Amino acid sequence: MKINAKNYFKINKTADVTPTNNIIRLATKVQIGMLESQDTEKEITELDAMKDGLELQEQMADFVQRVMGYTDKQMDTINDTVSIDKFGEGVGYLIMRLNGISDEDIKLSEQKQRKAIEDSKASK
Repeated sequence: MKINAKNYFKINKTADVTPTNNIIRLATKVQIGMLESQDTEKEITELDAMKDGLELQEQMADFVQRVMGYTDKQMDTINDTVSIDKFGEGVGYLIMRLNGISDEDIKLSEQKQRKAIEDSKASK
């Protein structure tokens, strides 16, 4: 499948991606890390939370580089210019694409999420 994540990572490169076992395994590790970082019931020290967050960021960067085939220099540019929120959105986009969701369906989903956020802000 062809994936271009320019809207998230600011690099106009279309990658021809095959969802191999290793890529899906990496995606699953990233998803697990993201879910664990949102687990508010788990007791964890601030130091451990920071370490886990750093490890997750590194896993996400490795995942993006592996899937998109970015060079180390391109990853440096991404890490220096893209916000952590936008980077996270990009990782989510790649995971959805690898799971067979089309660009059109992702765009619709993102629009619904933005509208829901705007509606919740407006109702406060």
